[in-house]
Amino acid sequence: MNEQQENGTVKEQEREPVYTYRWTYEAQAAYHAAEAKKNGRRGAVVFACVMSIAFLLVLGLLVGTLAFRDRLRTAASGSALTTEEVADAVLPATVLVYSSNSTSYGYGTGFFVRSDGYIVTNYHVISAADHISVTLYPSGRVAQAEVVGYSATDDLAVLKIAGSGYPTVKIGNSDAIRVGDKAIAIGNPAGISAPWTTTQGIISSTGRSVTVNGSASIGEMSMIQTDAPVNPGNSGGPLCNDRAEVVGIVTQKLSDYESLGFAIPINGAMKIVNSIIQTGSAEGVQSEVSRVRPTIGITGSSIGRGDEYSYMSREYTSPADGVLVVSVSGGSGADGVLSPGDVIVGIDGKTVSGMDELIELLYGYTAGNTVTLKIYKLGESVTTDVRVTLGVAN
Repeated sequence: MNEQQENGTVKEQEREPVYTYRWTYEAQAAYHAAEAKKNGRRGAVVFACVMSIAFLLVLGLLVGTLAFRDRLRTAASGSALTTEEVADAVLPATVLVYSSNSTSYGYGTGFFVRSDGYIVTNYHVISAADHISVTLYPSGRVAQAEVVGYSATDDLAVLKIAGSGYPTVKIGNSDAIRVGDKAIAIGNPAGISAPWTTTQGIISSTGRSVTVNGSASIGEMSMIQTDAPVNPGNSGGPLCNDRAEVVGIVTQKLSDYESLGFAIPINGAMKIVNSIIQTGSAEGVQSEVSRVRPTIGITGSSIGRGDEYSYMSREYTSPADGVLVVSVSGGSGADGVLSPGDVIVGIDGKTVSGMDELIELLYGYTAGNTVTLKIYKLGESVTTDVRVTLGVAN
């Protein structure tokens, strides 16, 4: 009995579950609230991580694409070289040009553009010469040169020496240069005293308009400006980029300023050079290097309406904006037609309000053209039309 009771008691106890309550409802509610808040923070962190990873992937892809594009561009244009490497590549194709006549002599620079002896230089280097020779690098061999042809207005000339197998320069693209690009000038800055000199700078400006007063014309040339040190003997020499490509032909420097050298852009120059090599002349080639204007035969200055000026001790007032005639060149088309004190206000029906405008309009004419000028004669208040035949510079 007792055993049964004990056994029954044991079985009954085995059937009863035991519950243990750890939290109150309030505690449970607080726990769930805390868990929800924790999960919210965890979700925000996960979202932030996912977005960060996505951003880094996109950024990496972009950087990789740009780097790949730059590698393609570098591969297409050639890797940048050191200055020493540029000099090693270009010096063998550079020559010392010597020119002389019965009273004077001078030095300049040139470079081979064809292996059969064609050399490019500046026209002004050989313009007055009866005798021309070139000295080759590095042998020092002297060869007689003949003039194949030239363009005085573009300051370009092509020479030729006998023989073949000469090293040539690599022609670059002057349209692709940018301000700040490396610029390397190779030439003979002091002639025979300092042959085959290499100097370095940058491209300071492109498309610089430089006024040129020639023996028979006045014009302007579109130039590359560089701060690479150049001197008179550099004339006709190559201006190179950092891939040993010629992008310009050194032509002049401004002597009154430091680091102001100028070079003819190679793209325009080679159109003229190729024509000279093929035909002996640059006629018929539309120059991209220079443009030439004829002259009226006066010196003048801009003047504004109401401005006062004096002539022969008398005071006058300009009746309009225009160009005041200061002097007239004897034997020019204006001689006997214009007088000091006249004010030019038009040319062939186009308004002239100042000297710059008159000069720009003259580029549309050639020497020998006859134009109609509208002027105010000295002291008069009505305009007069006069005819002037344009000429070349004196």
